[in-house]
Amino acid sequence: MSEKGLTVDRVAPKFAVCPSAELADGEHRKLTLTFEGREEECLLLRFEGRVYAYLNRCVHMPRRLDGEEPRIFDHSGRYLRCSMHGIVYTPQTGASVSTMCEGERLRAVDSYEEGGEVGIADFRVSAVDTSEVASFKEASRFQS
Repeated sequence: MSEKGLTVDRVAPKFAVCPSAELADGEHRKLTLTFEGREEECLLLRFEGRVYAYLNRCVHMPRRLDGEEPRIFDHSGRYLRCSMHGIVYTPQTGASVSTMCEGERLRAVDSYEEGGEVGIADFRVSAVDTSEVASFKEASRFQS
């Protein structure tokens, strides 16, 4: 956007979800947000030290990734997995690596980590309900 020759950068609104220290590698938070005008469930997760966020909806069928089991990582801890049909995704991109849905992607939501907090910062998000943020530790990630 330009105003009298000056460039004005738009900044997405930030919605803090939790302190950085409370989201360890292999853990996720589940929260409700308003995304493109619709109420959606979102997963905010940490994988290999980085924070990612996706709408909690499998590309194969409109079901939550954790609909059958209270976890989103597979047993190896390397992939996100839909508990209904076993479709797996890379945590870094949300791309499916399952034959059935290969190349399709989870719907990413822009996230941030700064100032000791993690949260959502996406122009498509107009509200985040942090009153009932659910915390999940993926115990299976650390099992041999």
